Amino acid sequence: MLPEQLTGFLLHRRAYRETSYLTDLFTLELGKISAVAKGVRGNKGDKKSLLQSFQPLLLSLSGKHELRNLNQFESSGSMLKLVGKQLFSAMYLNELLNRLLPKEVPHPELFHSYQQSLQWLANDGEIEPCLRQFELLLLDDMGYGFDLTQDYENGQLVEAGVDYCLVLENGIKRAEYSAQGSNRFDGEALLQVNNNVWTPNSLQCAKRITRMALSPLLGHKPLKSRELFQQTWSANTVNNIGNVK
Repeated sequence: MLPEQLTGFLLHRRAYRETSYLTDLFTLELGKISAVAKGVRGNKGDKKSLLQSFQPLLLSLSGKHELRNLNQFESSGSMLKLVGKQLFSAMYLNELLNRLLPKEVPHPELFHSYQQSLQWLANDGEIEPCLRQFELLLLDDMGYGFDLTQDYENGQLVEAGVDYCLVLENGIKRAEYSAQGSNRFDGEALLQVNNNVWTPNSLQCAKRITRMALSPLLGHKPLKSRELFQQTWSANTVNNIGNVK
């Protein structure tokens, strides 16, 4: 039975038939849901303007099928103002949730983390720690997390000054002396990541770990938010160079 009212955010919308939107929403009570918002595209009132990313919403749904009907929705707070790199980072969070979460499986801890991440970004907080913490929680919440504090092969605690590697679906183990490349992590950085202690080394370590773990889940389709980010800042770099000249 559907709750009478849901708390959520729009992750993505696209045109559906002549006057409607097909929406993907992230809610506290049901997790990710898909629903049709009928007659909204031609609406000149507030309804269309409310169906925006980063706008907190109160929602009501109907229907028994996988694609439900979005009956009512209203604002539950001010729309979060995100610009520049913070905006692209928030778009990245939306894309991760929309691509990876199964439908109608509640993730309350992840939902609260998403809210906090948006607030952090809207307040011009540091981007890298925000994204890395969210990615790690997302992996853990979906059942793909791993213990960064001990070697899965022998149970020994991770030590600073010792190198480790990541084996997906298993965890961290001591690296072979011959192991090279991006799958080699210093024990001190791993412990810092586990404790949310963010330094240049721990941020780089977390980024490599989450990239490795998310890649097989996302598949070969590129992330649009990442492509837009790269295109925008590459163009800005060219423009800035032109201005300097």
